Amino acid sequence: MQKTVCRCILELLDREGDCPSVVNIDTDVEGNWDDNTYRILARTNLLDHSLNVAEQVVRLLTEADACHVIPDTMVAALGHDLGKLESMRGYLYSLGEHPLAAGRPLAGIPGFKELPKKEEISRAIKLHHKSSDGLLGKTLKKADQLARQKELEETVERLSAAPAPASQETTAVQPVGPPEKPVTAPKPSPPNMTSGKDTAAVRQTRADIYGEETATKEKVSEVPAMIDISRWFDADAFLNDLKPYINRMFGRRFMAFSMADGHVYFQVKVLEEVARKQAERAGDMEIATMAADDTTMRRVLFSIVHRLRVERDVIARGLIKDTFFGGYFTVTRKTGKPIKGYYTPFHAEAFGSIAEMEQAKPDTLRNLMAVRPYVNEETRE
Repeated sequence: MQKTVCRCILELLDREGDCPSVVNIDTDVEGNWDDNTYRILARTNLLDHSLNVAEQVVRLLTEADACHVIPDTMVAALGHDLGKLESMRGYLYSLGEHPLAAGRPLAGIPGFKELPKKEEISRAIKLHHKSSDGLLGKTLKKADQLARQKELEETVERLSAAPAPASQETTAVQPVGPPEKPVTAPKPSPPNMTSGKDTAAVRQTRADIYGEETATKEKVSEVPAMIDISRWFDADAFLNDLKPYINRMFGRRFMAFSMADGHVYFQVKVLEEVARKQAERAGDMEIATMAADDTTMRRVLFSIVHRLRVERDVIARGLIKDTFFGGYFTVTRKTGKPIKGYYTPFHAEAFGSIAEMEQAKPDTLRNLMAVRPYVNEETRE
C-alpha cells in the first residue's frame, strides 16, 4: 500500500516538482533563512530534494537496523514538502506554514487515508522543522537536514568549480562564514533575482538548515561548558583535515588564510565542518547531525579549541581569550574596504612552512595586508 502511495506522490512531483525546494514567505521557517541560503538551496528543485530525503531515509534506517520503518518513512520523505507546490500556494502557504500545507495534497493521494500509520506520517511532516518525536519523525527530520547538507555541498562545489566571469575580476573578495555580528537575516530574494552580492555564506546556510525554533540558547557572554569529545576527536587528524582549507578560494570567497606574521585564521565554520566529518567517521552521528545553533555545538567547538590550545599549543592565545573559541577581527586590504569576520587564529607552524603557504597564496588573497582584533565588537565565544 505504501508503494502505491509513493508512486502517486512521485507522479505528482514529476508533474509539478520543478519548482524551488525552498519557500520565501516571511513567516515560514525557511522564509527567515539568509538570502545566500535561499539562493543556494533554491538551485535544487522540489522533486530532487524529495528524492534526496528519501535516499537519506533508507540509509539512516538501514544503518539503524530498522528497515521495517522504511515504507512509512518513505511516504513521509516524498510527501513532506508537498505544501511547496505551486498549486498549493493557498491559505496555509501564505501564512508561512508549508509543513501544514503539505497535508492537503497528501490527503488527496489515493491510498494515503487507508495507511495504518497515516496519523504518525502526518505528524512527522508537520514537525519536520520542529521537535520531531518517534523514530519516524526523528528520521524524517534528520534525513531532511542531511539532504540539505548534501545539496549545499554539491552546489557550492559546482559554483566553486565554475570560472568567474571576466567582468568580476575586480569584485571584492568576501569571506565565507557568519556575519560580522549576530543580526536578523534579511528577507530572502525571489529565485529569479540575480542582482546583489552574496553577503552570507556556507556557515550561515548550515545554521539555517539545522536551525531549530525550540532550541534553548545560552547567552553569548557565558563560557561554554566542556564536553567529552574523546570518543571521536583526534588532534593530529583534525589539524590535517584543516590544512586543505588554507588559502583555498571557493569561487570568490575563502574560509581560511595565512599571514606572513605566522598566523593562520580559520572561520569557525571550518572547525565545525571538520568536527562533523571526524565524528561521522567515528560513528558519532549525534555530533555529525547536530543543529548548528544547538548549544552543544558551541560546547563541542570550545572543547576542540581548548584541547588544541592545551595539548598542541597551536592556538594563537595572544589573539583570543582562553574562554573563547574564536574572536572578531578586522582584515585590512590593499584595495577595498576592511573585512570584519569571526575567526579562530592558529600558529602557522602547525600546518607547515609559512613561507610555502604565502608563496602558494592566490593573488586575490595577497590583497590581505593585516589582521587585528576588532576591539569595538562585542566578543562572543
